[in-house]
Amino acid sequence: MSALQVSRREQAAWSTREHVRRVAVTAFDTTERQEPIEGFHGLSRPVLADPLAGVRAGRLVAEVASGALREWALRARGAGHSWDAVGDALELPTAQEGSARDEAAWEWLIEHRPPPPTTGAAAGMPPASAVWTCTTCRARVRDSGPFAPHPDDREQGHEHDCARRAAALEAWQRHAGDGEDGEDDEGGDEGGSDA
Repeated sequence: MSALQVSRREQAAWSTREHVRRVAVTAFDTTERQEPIEGFHGLSRPVLADPLAGVRAGRLVAEVASGALREWALRARGAGHSWDAVGDALELPTAQEGSARDEAAWEWLIEHRPPPPTTGAAAGMPPASAVWTCTTCRARVRDSGPFAPHPDDREQGHEHDCARRAAALEAWQRHAGDGEDGEDDEGGDEGGSDA
């Protein structure tokens, strides 16, 4: 792939991200505001006032894209392209966990069974994490997901005096105090956390 093709692909990805933001404003009643770009004096970028509107818009765009992906694959088949050629366009490897590329393409697009991840815990790698900026303390936070009981085991990087972190710790301490064994009450979450 040439540098020009990569550049066009990156431009298309950027345009798609902008489209998700526009969909959030149009369909999910949020507004845009300007946020300073860290490390660049005087530069800012548009962000959504309600990030959950961005989540909803991203989901909608992903669902539409999934339908379009299937539609174009079927059009390719109608135009005489093989399932292997469709798999190649999907950038699937030649063989995937016992499935040939043509079978993997069929399973993904027709049977709605996407290929297994090539990174992360499902692929035998360390668990995934995400990094974001806390809007309360402005620190970069590594988020390992909602799996660990203690807030500091889920989110690492908040400033020590962050009000958001303090509120999460206080809520955790109240919840831990509700169990008979306090902090050792790992099994008490199963029945009572849905209330």
